[in-house]
Amino acid sequence: TKEIFDFLENEIGLAYPWQNYKQIPIHDFLYAGMENTGATFFSDDFMIDEIAFNDNSYVNVNAHELAHQWFGNMVTETSGVHHWLHEGFASYYALLAEQHLFGDSHFYMKLYKSALKLEEQDLAGNGTSLLNPKSNSLTFYEKGAWTLFMLRELVGDHVFKSSIKEYLNAYKFKNVETDDFMDMVEKIADTDLTAFEKQWLLSDDFPIERAIDALNQMSPYVQGYINTNCEVEQSKCAEILSDTFNDDIKIKIITEQPDLINPDLFDESWKVRQAVALNSKSIADNDRELYESLLDDPSYITREAALYKLWTFLPDKRMVYLERTKDIFGLSDGNVRLLWLVLAMNTSGFDQDSIKQFYSELLEYTTDIHNPSLRIRAFNYLAMLDMCLDECQSNLELAKQHYNWQLSKFARQELAKLKD
Repeated sequence: TKEIFDFLENEIGLAYPWQNYKQIPIHDFLYAGMENTGATFFSDDFMIDEIAFNDNSYVNVNAHELAHQWFGNMVTETSGVHHWLHEGFASYYALLAEQHLFGDSHFYMKLYKSALKLEEQDLAGNGTSLLNPKSNSLTFYEKGAWTLFMLRELVGDHVFKSSIKEYLNAYKFKNVETDDFMDMVEKIADTDLTAFEKQWLLSDDFPIERAIDALNQMSPYVQGYINTNCEVEQSKCAEILSDTFNDDIKIKIITEQPDLINPDLFDESWKVRQAVALNSKSIADNDRELYESLLDDPSYITREAALYKLWTFLPDKRMVYLERTKDIFGLSDGNVRLLWLVLAMNTSGFDQDSIKQFYSELLEYTTDIHNPSLRIRAFNYLAMLDMCLDECQSNLELAKQHYNWQLSKFARQELAKLKD
């Protein structure tokens, strides 16, 4: 948090505007995070260990909510028409913080994936203008961030940073509209931004071709990723997989062509190894130890996938794998532990005296003392096992009344399925 704090002060060019800053984890919080003047509330799902950090990092939420201390709290929109002045700015500066911490390739890949989501929204006929107060979060947050990214590329770093600083100083502790910001940029850049505003602020469509062109020019890493297409050049993908240093390309090829998975990939980063764990269709006897090593990876998503694949493809060693992973809980939704309970209940000869205890533990995770994501996962497993009986259904009835809309919606749907 301190590094993000110092980075934002330097990048924005204006000191943190309040006397102190606090962060408060909230149980069963409806959102990932929410800023208040001088404080951030955040979901206690982010109270995690160093392994879970790789799977569910607080960095983006942390930086986003902190950026709101300037963009939203110190300078505040006049109405929902200008909501992007809060969310687009906070999203953009959160991306810059990630670039500072994780590098350019990470930054540009996030922009690329964001562009694809915005394109998909347009293709579905749901694209809207940034100045439409009824726009959704994808538009306000990610189209807003893209708009600032492209504005900075257009006017240059010096003009952009000077404009941000002057804008904040001019409207400190005041309400603002989009024109207040854009007029400031035009003044400092000494240029007409009407065409830019028409394309990025007023149009319902996201200019995907312009966005992809910009990424291709700025990031050879993203360009290489975009140009890798195993459906078109299937014969080349095996060669690319062994030659490239681009982890995202490796993951893309593994996902599209899992038959190309080979022992050399186990020497790669944890992200590539995770792709191997998630996409493997079989485990050869001579690769057994390589797959077993995934059970110790710095990712609970990888460990969960590896446990399931090893249990499935090597049935004679099921009890060994269950014994090895019996003390791993995993992410805040208990991803490893809950899978372990289900596998233990379905492994012939494994601790038969504890089967009822395993079921009771799985059932207990559906109660209201646990977070919604853990409860939903437990309910899903019990339903899959056809074991959501009276107590489970009573807990679904309670979940139906929960203020967390994801949990209550899930509970209603599950109860409807049970009645059918």
